[in-house]
Amino acid sequence: MIGPARALAAALLLAAGCATPGPGPGGGGGPAGAPAPAREDGRAVLLRFALAVQGGRWSEAWPLLSERWRAATSPGRLAADYRGAGPVAREASERVVALLTAGAALQPSQGRLTLPVGPGREARLVEEAGGWRVDALE
Repeated sequence: MIGPARALAAALLLAAGCATPGPGPGGGGGPAGAPAPAREDGRAVLLRFALAVQGGRWSEAWPLLSERWRAATSPGRLAADYRGAGPVAREASERVVALLTAGAALQPSQGRLTLPVGPGREARLVEEAGGWRVDALE
């Protein structure tokens, strides 16, 4: 049986800054009495995730995952499973970075955003209370 992070990497590979859970862009509201920060757009979230993954910054990548993946894994587990997935994981994150930096558009659909990354493959973000989160990098 494969672990949740390996399943995510496989889903991201078959089908994708500094972030911390809590207050901040895409992480919830600000301090009491302060206006809530602007929601980060999906492109920025996906790019931050892919760059964090490429740089091995798992504590930055993990909070950008969807709630279901955060509940099923940890930054350390994500790192171990990513390493175990081999070059496919690295190639998926590189493909996402290349597409986004070239200006590729994300396609909206029913509370989701997708980025086609190859034949039958896509990066997928879902809208959650805290903002856009990475749910797959296929």
